[in-house]
Amino acid sequence: MNNLFNKTGMLFLLSLRRDWLKLLIWAIALSLFAGGFATALYEMYGKDPAGLIAMYETMKNPVMIAMLGPTAATAETYTIGAMYAHEMILFTALVFAIVSIMHVISRTRKEEDDGISELIRSFQVGRLAKTTAIVLEMLLLHVVIIALSTVLLQVQDIPGLNFSGNLLYSISLGVQGFLWAMIALIFVQIATGAGGARGLSFLTLGLFYIIRMATDMSAPDASWFNPLGWSYLVNVYVSDDWLPIVIAVVASIVCLVFSYILEHARDMGGGYLPERSGRDHAKERLLSLHGLILRLQKTFIISWLISIFIIGAMYGSIFEEMDEFVSDSEMMKQMFLHNANYTIQEQFMSVLFVVLSLLTTVFIVGSLMKLINEEKKGHWDQLYATKLSRAKFYWCHVILTFILGVLGQFSAILGLYLSQRSVMETPLSLWEITKAGIVWVPAEFFFIGILAILIGWLPRWTAIIWGYLVFSFFVSYFGQMMDIPEFIINLDIFSYIPKVPIEEWKWGTIILIKLLALFMIVIGFIGYKKRDLVHE
Repeated sequence: MNNLFNKTGMLFLLSLRRDWLKLLIWAIALSLFAGGFATALYEMYGKDPAGLIAMYETMKNPVMIAMLGPTAATAETYTIGAMYAHEMILFTALVFAIVSIMHVISRTRKEEDDGISELIRSFQVGRLAKTTAIVLEMLLLHVVIIALSTVLLQVQDIPGLNFSGNLLYSISLGVQGFLWAMIALIFVQIATGAGGARGLSFLTLGLFYIIRMATDMSAPDASWFNPLGWSYLVNVYVSDDWLPIVIAVVASIVCLVFSYILEHARDMGGGYLPERSGRDHAKERLLSLHGLILRLQKTFIISWLISIFIIGAMYGSIFEEMDEFVSDSEMMKQMFLHNANYTIQEQFMSVLFVVLSLLTTVFIVGSLMKLINEEKKGHWDQLYATKLSRAKFYWCHVILTFILGVLGQFSAILGLYLSQRSVMETPLSLWEITKAGIVWVPAEFFFIGILAILIGWLPRWTAIIWGYLVFSFFVSYFGQMMDIPEFIINLDIFSYIPKVPIEEWKWGTIILIKLLALFMIVIGFIGYKKRDLVHE
């Protein structure tokens, strides 16, 4: 058994030497994200008990519970700490999970696909040594994040945020990150490649998020069976329950042991999922570039369209409950029913489409990223050597992205429409929901413009687009609650989109955003056509 882990320590040190800068940046960024906004919330709400009560009433509404999860606090115990954890812990746990999944798969299955693991295994290295080195690296990363975020919360010295609560908050997030790293490690063994492992990991994460949206509304006790539920069930700053931490740690160990068993039994480069035998002859559509691109992205496109539809349907399913919730709360009427000409559903719909549009943006950005990612891997080299032009490569991907952007938004619209129609006595019309959803498409294309410039002129820095996307999500999601300065809000392209039907269509703004997106795409094409190919 010792031979299975031979040279683990050496590989761990080599991994740290290679990844130390990236891990340090992640540790600082995630710690700041987890604990850096407590002072801002305290300045806004902590000094005014009425402000806390208003936020408590706000967070009790079905939409907020679906997005952020429930809270165990009452109106009397809803302190600034309880509010901070309620607003931040689930969303931050998702960010931790995404980072962990990406790193684990990149350093395990992707390197196995690239032949790096086979080269390492040719030396006197244990079969499980490389995997264990990455596990230790992830463990160290999350321990550092726990320490940094706890210190960050502590030095802000906010009333109601004590050391034990700060530590539990940080540990809950750190354990979530490590748990999802171990879950991803299982899919690394099961899938037949890094792409499959990544897809299965994110699909599982998305499914658990969608499931908890339903259970938090109708069966809160079921959240104990959901890994994401263990993040907020600690009830930090309220009752400080450590049991979810214990469950998550045990689950992490079980996942790790299971992944070891799977890895020890499988062949290098293999997986447990069956691979379909290919056709004797390729379909005729693969003879064209657009047919090949569609074939390569088929699973990616279908899974995203279905996911967006389901999330839209989940939001639509709670529309009926909004009327009852608001009717029982005078404060909620004052906060949300500002215009008697619009129902509470119409006023909430504009908020929901911010989230749904950001999801569609992630979808289409991921699609266009395949143009540069396949280039870096050298997969396009043989095609570039043919008579196919750079222009055809570029515009095939860009036009596909435009089409997917519209399809993704209509998937959200259709899911929301069909779901709310099934639960409401007087449902919103398809046209009303379509107008509220389609107005966000220009902002989605603006992201494509930015990515196009990066692909054309800074191909090694395309990951910057994800940073801007996270920034936009945070500003759009937390902007009003955290009183973010106006000049920062103005940096978010989504802030310029009118919230239909509450606001009027701003045709001038929408056309300008479209023209800017098109201009950036053309500029990106000029750079793409002239530059050299890039490889990892």
